Amino acid sequence: MSRHHDSDWSLSTADLREPGVSEAFDRITRLAARLLRVPVSYISLAEDDRMVFISEIGLPPRSDAGLTPGGFRTARTEQSICHHVTATGKPLILDDVRSDPCFAQNASVASLEIGAYIGLPVTLPDGTVAGSLSAADTKPREWSEEERATLEDLLAILATELSWREEVERRRRLEQNTRLLSREMEHRIKNSLSTIQAIILLSVREGQNALEIRSDLLERVASVAKTQSLLADQDGQGAIFTDIVRAELQHFGIGTNVVIRGPDVFVGKDDTVTIGMILHELATNATKHGALAPRSPGGVTVEWEFDEAENRIRLEWRERLVGSQSATHAQNGAGFGTELLETLVLRQMRGTMERDWTSSGLFFRAELKLADPKR
Repeated sequence: MSRHHDSDWSLSTADLREPGVSEAFDRITRLAARLLRVPVSYISLAEDDRMVFISEIGLPPRSDAGLTPGGFRTARTEQSICHHVTATGKPLILDDVRSDPCFAQNASVASLEIGAYIGLPVTLPDGTVAGSLSAADTKPREWSEEERATLEDLLAILATELSWREEVERRRRLEQNTRLLSREMEHRIKNSLSTIQAIILLSVREGQNALEIRSDLLERVASVAKTQSLLADQDGQGAIFTDIVRAELQHFGIGTNVVIRGPDVFVGKDDTVTIGMILHELATNATKHGALAPRSPGGVTVEWEFDEAENRIRLEWRERLVGSQSATHAQNGAGFGTELLETLVLRQMRGTMERDWTSSGLFFRAELKLADPKR
């Protein structure tokens, strides 16, 4: 079944004003007028709530008020006789338009001085009815089978031309999207490499031995990979803050050892990797010195809130240590806070941070300024 044009139709009337394109349609209307021996012939396409005449012969002078930016005549669908062809997907053949009760009072019949009308629907290969090919006489006349067959042949040429133009436009847009995607991927790769480079430099400066450096590097690179996966899930635009927290802490037991609370805030792509690294560093230090250490009878609570006015996230990381483990871990964690963590919060996120080792374990608070507005 034919259907009215919709989102599958990718060719707009603006695309049809390119040099050489309109001439192909004008050739069809000229042939229709000549072969059917009529003064009026036109091609109209449905666009939103109007019909756009992309080629015409013999119609009255156009009003500038009724033109598209490309210079095409337009008519509202309810005022256009050719809209009936597009809406039904069926031919409309009227020997005497003014004697037909459905069209006698139609505004276009009087304004275009139509006495007899024949219109055939332009149907694309996918079944979309894009518009109509119409011919008209100023006086009533009887349309012959030969004239209808002639118009059908011209219609086939028109449908092929439109389908070809649409395919060319789709390919052009696909190539354009491919170029944009290529540039975006290049940008992301450069950013990722810069992040990895910074991780390597900061890890080496921490003065660890080779095995410790290797272990930390692998874990930090894995953290970057996790956030890159989250970015991919959001078409590269960013990630939900809750998802970033879960990605970094899920293997520690969210709901048991780890409690998370906070709103779903969308974080732009420029900050997603940085926030992932911040959470990774907090978790890593908790694993080495704090409440997430092996056999440590404790846990972590992560809470955050979003200040929409300032576009800031306020993050709190609170560790819970119990018994004799508290004092031991507090002593080991006295030097908590790597240079990488400070670089991420203070420089990358343009934020502030404070940390304190209490009798219950580490308390960490940071304000993170987001680069992109929330979605």
